[in-house]
Amino acid sequence: MLTSGRMRLPPVDLVYLRDQLAEVVALLQDRWESSAVADESADAPRLLGDAAAQLFDMLSLSARDEALSGMQHAETTTLGEYGMHLFNELAEIATRLELREMQNHIELLNLPFALWIARHGGEIRDLGPAVNALARLANRATEPQTMSALYTHCCELIEAASPACEEEKPGAKQPHPWRMLLLNRAIVATRSHNPDLMVAAFDAIVEQLPGEARRFFSEGMEQMGIIDYPDHVREVMQSYYLACARPRRLH
Repeated sequence: MLTSGRMRLPPVDLVYLRDQLAEVVALLQDRWESSAVADESADAPRLLGDAAAQLFDMLSLSARDEALSGMQHAETTTLGEYGMHLFNELAEIATRLELREMQNHIELLNLPFALWIARHGGEIRDLGPAVNALARLANRATEPQTMSALYTHCCELIEAASPACEEEKPGAKQPHPWRMLLLNRAIVATRSHNPDLMVAAFDAIVEQLPGEARRFFSEGMEQMGIIDYPDHVREVMQSYYLACARPRRLH
């Protein structure tokens, strides 16, 4: 479950992503050249950075073509997958270099990148990186307005997700990204203090994750007793708790 904190949301903008990665790559390259990791990796950070720069050029051209004649959404999807692969490669290098903060920063960039792909008609086939980034940003946010923005981001990811994302692999050790996205969206909706968002997110839990509903609303009521939520938020949570999670007596 998510915890409280503050965090400015990164802009969904290619120029921002390009600048952030350029800074990251320069720092990683400097550390990489003086470490033993250089002997273990075939791809230096600079090479990955060059590939990312080329990718952003292609996305910019594609977006321009889209405005003129309609871009092929399959192309956007493919480029999006490649971009997430580059982010993952850079994050792994940061991990090997024991640069934890830099690794976290790279991983957070998956969210604005995935949202850019979604807004330009691409399909997201691997929800995990963006869902993890969104949850970490929500962990640091406190203002209801920020939570409302994150709720919108959740909806965008859901809309752009490949149907295959809903399938849960048997024996998977990691939490299923689709499931976590729906649950986290409901938590974000609660923290937005917006009843309309809560109802929409809670209905999705009931309809799409019926096996999770009882536990979710029971834990939600516990949080109502811990955190000083407004009365109108408590009322919505209580109504779903009574409908889905309240223990039933035998007569």
